[in-house]
Amino acid sequence: MMKSILVSIIAVLAVMTLISVNASAGELASDLQVRINGVDIEQEVLGIEAGETLPVKVVFTAAKDASDVVVRASVEGFRNDITDKTGRFEILNGDTYIKYLSLTIPSDLDELTEEITLNIRISNVAQSDEQEFSLELQRESYKLNILSVEAPQEAAAGTTLPVDVVLKNFGMSKLEDVFVKVRIPALGIEKKVYFGDISPLDEDEYSSDVRYANREDSIERRIYISVPESAKSGVYSLEVEAFNLDSSEIVKKSIVISGAEGTSRVIASTGAKTIAIGQEATYDLIIVNSGNKAKVFTLTAEDAPGLIVETDSIVTVQAGSSKTVQVGVKATSSAEEGTHTVLIDVESEGAIVKQASLTANVEKTGVATTNSVVILTVILVIVFVVLLIILIVLLTRKPATSETEETSYY
Repeated sequence: MMKSILVSIIAVLAVMTLISVNASAGELASDLQVRINGVDIEQEVLGIEAGETLPVKVVFTAAKDASDVVVRASVEGFRNDITDKTGRFEILNGDTYIKYLSLTIPSDLDELTEEITLNIRISNVAQSDEQEFSLELQRESYKLNILSVEAPQEAAAGTTLPVDVVLKNFGMSKLEDVFVKVRIPALGIEKKVYFGDISPLDEDEYSSDVRYANREDSIERRIYISVPESAKSGVYSLEVEAFNLDSSEIVKKSIVISGAEGTSRVIASTGAKTIAIGQEATYDLIIVNSGNKAKVFTLTAEDAPGLIVETDSIVTVQAGSSKTVQVGVKATSSAEEGTHTVLIDVESEGAIVKQASLTANVEKTGVATTNSVVILTVILVIVFVVLLIILIVLLTRKPATSETEETSYY
């Protein structure tokens, strides 16, 4: 009797176990296996490092025929949910399928370690199977992060640029002797500043142990970098690099710089002039210095065939003022008739501020006119001399004596 009861109990338990197994088999999939980095996460507790990209391998056997099946892996609980999924595919009852997915875990964990849940879901429009797995997430050993870089979007040449930098330790260990470099590579300028040690957690996140007093996991500093006066206008890359012996990170920002040519102007105040051969014309150039300090300008005239160009070679203009420079252009006998362009290079601090262009219209008719005037002048002089000689002759002739004309009575 007892033996019969025992057999009945075993049979009931077997049926219940079979029902349980069939229920756990799922509607679409059975024999689900999940591996990360080749490790079966159902059998072992897997430690994951923050910032790591996890290759997830999902293996299952189809429990029935189904269409439009999708395998999805996800981790929730971060600022943005992390997920990856396959495209839709068909499954046939009894066949085994292998799918590969990838999940990138954030590197900025608030805690040193954290337990996360990996969700694997196999589904189509009508049915779904889900299973969850626990993973142990921990920070990298050394992880230095640049949280923020604040700097003006625009700066002028010759000014000082303030750059505010915020660093945070997202590693498990203290970061010792951290430095920050701020540089603009295209201008060849760089500034290096010592930030010191950064703890992995703030003071209030530690225990009451006094050894951890006054600890912070972030640090903020302002760094000043000088923009050269010779910098040209343009968009430059501002680079901020934080580093120590164990970790480093670089952040880049764009900055607009108004260069030296942006604070200086050259204006030709006179237009084209007509110059006869042998004559000279004067042009005015106005040099404007709208910068915050005096500047020295060098003027160089390029060769102009048949023309002689004369001007001051060095001109000093005070800050916020202007100066007028005169340029003399003389046409020689070898100058060809027609329009000539005279170019004046205006330089400051080794850079061309502007190439001023002057126009001279050379006319050779001035030679004929000059010769006619000379000939006419010579003729008039000759006539004047002849008339003068005649006048002198007339004035020097002696009149007849009156005695010869009188009759003598004796």
